[in-house]
Amino acid sequence: MRTAKFFTTIIIAIMIVTGCDWVRSQLGMATSEDIEALKNEQQRMEAQMRIADSIERATLDSAKAAADSAAVLEQQPKKLVTDKRFHVIMGSFKDYSNSARMVQALKEKGYSPVVFSFRNGFEAVSVSAFDKVSHAFNQMYKLLDQGYAPDDVWVYDIKQNLHN
Repeated sequence: MRTAKFFTTIIIAIMIVTGCDWVRSQLGMATSEDIEALKNEQQRMEAQMRIADSIERATLDSAKAAADSAAVLEQQPKKLVTDKRFHVIMGSFKDYSNSARMVQALKEKGYSPVVFSFRNGFEAVSVSAFDKVSHAFNQMYKLLDQGYAPDDVWVYDIKQNLHN
């Protein structure tokens, strides 16, 4: 009888230590099936939250991009030719967004840029305009000396009539 008590005690101890589902259910604890169901539910909820966050982030990114585009369009100088003949061209771009960035950078530096649309599809951004070619070249060299202008800055004569 002592041996039976001993083995019964050992079996109960093993069942408690190993986390037997029967013992857990008898003690009112969650069984392995309950724990697995809770884990699956938690993973499903986390996935739904990630999807909702992604949708919200995409919506905010789209709204920000639309607002940025609208702001760039509002700040874009009119594409017209001034009464000055010689223009210091800071850049010529095939992509509109590049010319818009150049315009924005020039406005931040205090310039009033003008954009020319050329017949070949490029847009040239003029930083300043002059009646005399010597003044235009002086401005170009001044910008180069300050390190503000790119190496390919040039002077455009509107009488060349390359623009629209």
